[in-house]
Amino acid sequence: MSRPPSDRPVRIADAALEIIAESGLHALTHRTIDARLGFPAGTTSYYARTRAELISRALTLLIERFTEAMADFPTDGIDTDEAAIDVVTASTLLMDSYETDQIAHVVLLIDLRHDPELHPLLNDTSPGRRAVLGMATSLIERCGIPDAERHAHGLVALLQGMTLARLAGGSDVSVRHAVETYWAGMRRS
Repeated sequence: MSRPPSDRPVRIADAALEIIAESGLHALTHRTIDARLGFPAGTTSYYARTRAELISRALTLLIERFTEAMADFPTDGIDTDEAAIDVVTASTLLMDSYETDQIAHVVLLIDLRHDPELHPLLNDTSPGRRAVLGMATSLIERCGIPDAERHAHGLVALLQGMTLARLAGGSDVSVRHAVETYWAGMRRS
């Protein structure tokens, strides 16, 4: 009789994201994960031999979660500014409900910016980032706005900045208002 697959790798990656969000990347060790999850010492090392592998597993889980969340917002059939703004606003507000993941993402963006091995899992070439940029580009194209890819990068940067401001507790700017303003600017450019 074969054993069912263990959920430990996912639990380890999830715990890694929690630790990063709560205490920063410097606090992430195999031992802190073992302690948090109540695992015997060395369990996390069995699933992720190196710290880089541990971070990579956490990033993979983060990307999977973001990609799944974006899949809930199909862009097919959306071809009006109002409908596109609705989707962008709703998806951004949904991502706010993933606060721990968002904080971990920001920490990882900063701390891994010079890491040639791990930074590609966060930059514009990563699957998660490509999914978000693809959604934004598709919406902009469907609304007939030229230079959609360039505008998508600007829109995503705006939304990331707003997310960071909200996470830091210093912004009550309406997501919808900001998206409407940016969208109007795209129409004029």
